[in-house]
Amino acid sequence: MQIKTAHPRIYFDCNSALAESSFGLVRGMLEDLQALGLTPETAEGSRFTFVQEDVGPTGQPDALIFNGAIARSATLGYFALADSGGVHWLSELSST
Repeated sequence: MQIKTAHPRIYFDCNSALAESSFGLVRGMLEDLQALGLTPETAEGSRFTFVQEDVGPTGQPDALIFNGAIARSATLGYFALADSGGVHWLSELSST
């Protein structure tokens, strides 16, 4: 699926939610960071668009998407933190 993003595109897995608006760094995220020449440590604070292609609520191909950054906490370690707008279906953003 071709999706234009505001920032470098990074995979995320909605099943890796750690808390509201935060997602664990799963294998696909780490691979995408590595492809950009980054590690979680060097990516901390950097802006990305996180995308998980999936079947949407209408049964059609869609994607969950959010803008955010790699963050770190003593409790969670490194994780993806969604902006205040949160996670949305791409089709919902496209229809507005």
